[in-house]
Amino acid sequence: MQANQLSQGQDFAEGAAFPLAVKLLASLLIAALIFWGVRAFDQMTGAGWSTAAAVFMGVTLCVIGLCYYWILRSRTTIDADSIRQSWLWPKQVALADITQAKFIYVPYLQWLIAPRLMVRARGHGLFVFHAADPQVLQRFAHLSLGPGFAAVEPARTDK
Repeated sequence: MQANQLSQGQDFAEGAAFPLAVKLLASLLIAALIFWGVRAFDQMTGAGWSTAAAVFMGVTLCVIGLCYYWILRSRTTIDADSIRQSWLWPKQVALADITQAKFIYVPYLQWLIAPRLMVRARGHGLFVFHAADPQVLQRFAHLSLGPGFAAVEPARTDK
């Protein structure tokens, strides 16, 4: 894959990594978790937890909280040189290192299945980049089509 696969003048796009509907669904699940946690709090405190169980529960709640925070905050950027996504641990892949790309987008279900680009990078393994911004999604689609397809413009019918 070459960096010149992106259209000229359109070599930079940045946007939220997850669609609004995914963020709302995550918020609803967190609210339900809090609601049921508060309702069960008296039973849980009277259960006589071991130290290991309490630590495990605390770590689990921290992981859930961190993942929720990054679902709300994460951003994806694609430019002429690389793809980046902020997360607990930032991900970045140079376009020149990409050997394989697969764009996963399910029309009408992006509220449930966040669009993503899976890339295999030479010597670095497999990376998954989520995106919600239309410009980022367009660049992901161009990138996944490969060098022969990215430069092809659709036929114009508005003559």
